[in-house]
Amino acid sequence: MAPIIICGMHRSGTSLVSRALEAAGLFVGEAKEHNNEAVFFLTLNKWMFEQLGASWDNPYNMRFVNNELAGYLLAVIGNIINGPSAASFTGEDPHHQVFTDHNSSPWGWKDPRNTFTAHLWTAAFPDARLVHVCRNPMDVAASLRRREQQIMEQHKEQLAQITPDQLDGTMRFQQSARLFHLEEGIKLWEEYTAQALLLERRFADNAIRVRYEDFLSDPAGELGRLAEFGGLDANADRLQAATAQVNSTRRYAFATDPELVALYRTIQQRDLMQTLGYDTLDEACSPAA
Repeated sequence: MAPIIICGMHRSGTSLVSRALEAAGLFVGEAKEHNNEAVFFLTLNKWMFEQLGASWDNPYNMRFVNNELAGYLLAVIGNIINGPSAASFTGEDPHHQVFTDHNSSPWGWKDPRNTFTAHLWTAAFPDARLVHVCRNPMDVAASLRRREQQIMEQHKEQLAQITPDQLDGTMRFQQSARLFHLEEGIKLWEEYTAQALLLERRFADNAIRVRYEDFLSDPAGELGRLAEFGGLDANADRLQAATAQVNSTRRYAFATDPELVALYRTIQQRDLMQTLGYDTLDEACSPAA
């Protein structure tokens, strides 16, 4: 069973979609962190980024993976996939021996970094399928800025009490100083989105796109479309149960903030906005309202 690789920009709804798919029957790993990302694949993706001198908030160097570097990365990945540490993903359930059993249950993993590593993963899993989750960049940039501001507030007291022996590089008080700036959040969204669209073309019929806003509007319907694409055996009741907690009010949340609306107007007609349908919004959620 080839995996489902879930990608998309950070804060675009990849966690929401992966949790819904998991509830509909997709196995996404035994050991997961709080964003529903399998620790096994998250660790490998982070390692690949590090080898190229890239990071999640500055992925530029990932575009320079040549054949020689890809061979090196894949040799290491192959050894790890076939080694004992893979059990942290598969667990003990025999139906989840996904790397060796062609009759395993449908499986996959979610990580926004997949946007820059999925083409490498296809060497290990040639028939892998791609789910690209996208969201309008204004809500993405606002969410990223809000998270950085919250982190800064949480760490103010710790910063005042820090001692010299703690200045060893292991303590980080912000995830990304870049993303305090809305314009930088939009630029990062453009980097991820442009790369994800390239992946869609590369995966062709093995790729599907879901917009966060559409998923919130019709969660059971959109999940049903994804379930069919992923080969999941999910009936209507299961789809409804998997999406029962979806909060539709998060669609185009930026439309109520004048600062974000004004910035939206400056990027509204960019090519990526038009490609994804974010250049025109329906009347109920339009910034014009």
